[in-house]
Amino acid sequence: MLVAIDGALAPSLLWYDLRNILVMATRRGRLPDGKAALAIARLRSLPIETVDMTVSGDSSVIELAGGHRLSAYDATYLALSMRTSAPLATADRALGRAAGQEGIRLLLKQLSLILLLKQ
Repeated sequence: MLVAIDGALAPSLLWYDLRNILVMATRRGRLPDGKAALAIARLRSLPIETVDMTVSGDSSVIELAGGHRLSAYDATYLALSMRTSAPLATADRALGRAAGQEGIRLLLKQLSLILLLKQ
């Protein structure tokens, strides 16, 4: 997985998003009970630098969310990518489309936690 080699940059809300993904996967029977904590621990071992966008990103996040009809959460990832000129990794179609419209390169079109869970 690229993040394990090169590292990654993400807004600090990443950890809330990942927890929610794992909780929902467990609830829907896609992840066995008890595996969510192991998965988040493995994710935390990756070289992911988080950036607090709570104050400095307000205007850009609101503008991007409104302009592209994104949630403020998704617009936060896009705003950070634009600020740092970093490619964006997302499986979300609307966010990927907005990134393309803003000239942001998509790193991956499909993401999966399965790689981390099987290791």
